[in-house]
Amino acid sequence: MWDLVSVAEIKDHLTECPICKEHFDESTRIPRRMPCCVQSLCQLCLETCSRGTTVLDCPMCRHRHYLTGGVKSLPKETVILKFLDYLKIQKGLHLPCSDCPDKETAVAQCDNCGTFLCSICLNAHKRNMVTKAHTINTLHEMKGRPVQSFRRVHQCSRHQQPLQFYCHTCDKVVCVSCTVVDHDKGKGHNVVSVDEAHKEKIKSTDEVLVKMEEKTKRLSKTESDLNMKIQDIELSKRVSRDDINRVFDNLIDALKQRQKILLSDVEEKSAKSLKLTEQALDATRLLLRNARSSIEYTRQMSSTADRIEYLQVLGSIHEYMLKEESPKEIPFVMTGVNFVQANVKHLQDTIKVAGMVRSVTFSPTETSHGVEDSAAYTAIIVEPAELPSVIEMDRKMSDQEITCPTLEWDTNTAKCIIDVSECVITNTRPAVISPNTGCRIRNARSCLASRPLVVRNSPGQRCVFGIKLGLYIKTLVGSNKLIQEIALTSSPEDAVRPQQIGLSVYVATCSTHNQQLCLRVNYNKKLLTHLPLTENRVGQSYDLQLYFLLDGASDKILVVNAIDNSVYTTVTDVEFDRPLWVMMYVCDPTKAVVRGELISGHKIQGTFANFNL
Repeated sequence: MWDLVSVAEIKDHLTECPICKEHFDESTRIPRRMPCCVQSLCQLCLETCSRGTTVLDCPMCRHRHYLTGGVKSLPKETVILKFLDYLKIQKGLHLPCSDCPDKETAVAQCDNCGTFLCSICLNAHKRNMVTKAHTINTLHEMKGRPVQSFRRVHQCSRHQQPLQFYCHTCDKVVCVSCTVVDHDKGKGHNVVSVDEAHKEKIKSTDEVLVKMEEKTKRLSKTESDLNMKIQDIELSKRVSRDDINRVFDNLIDALKQRQKILLSDVEEKSAKSLKLTEQALDATRLLLRNARSSIEYTRQMSSTADRIEYLQVLGSIHEYMLKEESPKEIPFVMTGVNFVQANVKHLQDTIKVAGMVRSVTFSPTETSHGVEDSAAYTAIIVEPAELPSVIEMDRKMSDQEITCPTLEWDTNTAKCIIDVSECVITNTRPAVISPNTGCRIRNARSCLASRPLVVRNSPGQRCVFGIKLGLYIKTLVGSNKLIQEIALTSSPEDAVRPQQIGLSVYVATCSTHNQQLCLRVNYNKKLLTHLPLTENRVGQSYDLQLYFLLDGASDKILVVNAIDNSVYTTVTDVEFDRPLWVMMYVCDPTKAVVRGELISGHKIQGTFANFNL
């Protein structure tokens, strides 16, 4: 397989083939011009590429050609051949005579005819009535001349006459005989002189070069963008690997620390009982040793003492030997410590779903009405996008079958100018700016949740999560300006306005309510609720806590005020056929200080039994 050749490899190398790097010549390595990419390759390389067939894939640009006459039907590159002759003159190499059959070494060139002449043919050329007035230049004189002044014979290969005309119809330089036979104006051919065609071509070539320069700039920009994308992908891979190693190293450290604590608990809880038991054992062993010693002493004395000695010595120790001495008592019959594997199974289940690796892709999409063309407006595709809607780390409410999924913010999708930490987003700049890995939302100050919510109509799944919103007005906010948004969408977008697909609950200044801050609820761009919240006043603060109850059985979403369990709005005919992404937007910090906290899993408080689902 032939590799593509870069422009840098052929620049300023007109004398050699860019494929084999051998010098062109007029016998075997004849330069043949490729019409597809305006490059010249040697005939041997082209024959190797075509393998002797009439099909040729250009090794420069991969364009396929069907050549009925084979490689030799491609035109010779006369400019290169002329340049080769020029180099031979400059280096004093052999240059054959154009007129004589013996190909004697040329000593001069006719400036009018362009032919090379040996000394014999030169004399004949000067004596000929037709050519004796021609200008003759010796090869020695030509050594100091530029290549542009160097001429080469251009003859029709069919009629052996000078090429003096150009046929626009056939895009071919022809001789006078060709204009009569194959390129007759009467047959519709547009034939002009070479000079006239040359002037036209120079102009058109200049225009083409200008367009090619513009194309080169565009391609250079594309090349730069692609290189940047590659760098982003490599960076995202490196950052992801570092994040995985950091998180799991921390988990390992935490497990080891927990292991130390449990081992310490074993030592501490067993120490007291062990001390009592060991003290009792020591006391018992002392009594046992005394008893055995007394028995042995008594037996030995009994065997050696007479009656008087027996009465004097042994009789007095009976009372001592029979004295009741009990071993030290301990307050238990059996005791020990054991390791209770509490939550280990839960931990193992959690480890199975701890973390995920997914690709985040931003693809161009239709810009929404009213958004500037220069603004980023791309569809966000997250793969894998679907997880089981109920996993063991999710909690079920005790009053009914409502799941409380555990959610966190995906810090890697957040723009680096907002601060995201697990469940909390603020619009303050973080202390450490995270690298742009190509996964971050570019235009909006938005962030996606770590996992989507999957609610199925059958068997009628239900789930709930909450959001704590907080804001503090720093400057008067202009009319209809977005302050904060929480969205639940199957098609998240990197956009400069509220999400257009799915549920969008957002706080914005409102011209309808005298520029107050209002809570608006949209579903698929349709306004459902429009409630005033607080004054648009410098120093004004406001807190709001919402629950979102998703009911797959009735295709509804309830937006609930978590303070008094009142329902702000009920969204009907909800499409639960695709995973729904939780998405947060926070405004520029010059307008307001904004905070958003996910409430999920075991943090969910309250009951939802009284709602009409």
